Amino acid sequence: MLPNIKFVFVVIIALSLIQSCGRISTKNENTINIQYLDEYVIYNDSIFEGSKIGGLSGIEYNKEKNTYYVVCDDAKNPRFYKASITLENNKFNKVAVDQLIKIKDQHNQFLDKNVADLEAIRTFGKDKFIFASEGSIKHNYNPAIFITDAAGNYRKKFQLPSYFLTDSTSVNKPRHNGIFEGLVNDITSKGYWAAMELPLELDGEEPTIDNSGTPVRITHFNINTNQADFQFTYPLDKLSKDPKGKFGVNGVTALQQLTKNQFLIVERGYAAGYGTQGNTVRIYLTNTKDVTNTLDFESLKDKKYQSATKQLLFDFESIRNQLTDQIIDNIEGITFGPILANGNQSLLLISDNNFNPITEQINQLILLELFKNP
Repeated sequence: MLPNIKFVFVVIIALSLIQSCGRISTKNENTINIQYLDEYVIYNDSIFEGSKIGGLSGIEYNKEKNTYYVVCDDAKNPRFYKASITLENNKFNKVAVDQLIKIKDQHNQFLDKNVADLEAIRTFGKDKFIFASEGSIKHNYNPAIFITDAAGNYRKKFQLPSYFLTDSTSVNKPRHNGIFEGLVNDITSKGYWAAMELPLELDGEEPTIDNSGTPVRITHFNINTNQADFQFTYPLDKLSKDPKGKFGVNGVTALQQLTKNQFLIVERGYAAGYGTQGNTVRIYLTNTKDVTNTLDFESLKDKKYQSATKQLLFDFESIRNQLTDQIIDNIEGITFGPILANGNQSLLLISDNNFNPITEQINQLILLELFKNP
């Protein structure tokens, strides 16, 4: 156990043309800014009702109930937790797990035919939840966007464009562990935006240390038609660190919508060979004005399209020395939290420790403040 880790979970036991035109700026020309407030680490071996607290890949705050929901990406036991998180003086005060909710499928409509690798959770209406699942592409299990009731019972899923599926006639295919990673309700309440982590296979290459790769697709799903009705592309960064092993990745892991044309996008990179210092996490302000609707593009190759623009808002590297053992972990979830005492908006982010030992990864909650420059 690391001596400076705050014990958590009073578990009551504890992202020219490539033909695309994505401009990137490291200077914030907007009035929006982000600053770090606090960190809270959840002990890796915390147990709640027989389940290990880990694999925390998405977080959602319900303002009306002042309650948080945290999803776990354990495909063998898909579940999410209801949690209480209180803040005091812009710091974490208490974090507690209150309820374990398992994903259930009483009529064998979903779970028996799919792998529920849950990567994001949001509330759906008043008493339902919507999830993004990566499935298991290498085993021919499709990704999914699906809904459950408050008790976790499967209700329905959204119809996906064919290029997201493994069992279709589409020439384009998804990459394993590269599909739906981020999910957020749109500000008009007409649907949800689902963000891919990595490009589709025929869209182009993944990012490397020398090349930023092909943009990823971010798709809007309409709750009235149960189908996708719009899509834009987002340009990823290159890898920030040169992998010392065979594995390196950079992709979108989470998003929040600010205005009709503005999103916060979380990019998470990882390079093997750096131990606990292998992750790079950045938050970008993305503008989708004048983007091309790429929904009907079977492949992005040889297509001319306008991608979203992006501006760097926050680089976690700037606060590395303020975090537990200087670890910036596998940040995969983001939510708007409560309004702070000064009237500014809080942001909470959560990391997925992949159920690794504490010497390799940690369950990390990060508290940020979103504010406008004077």
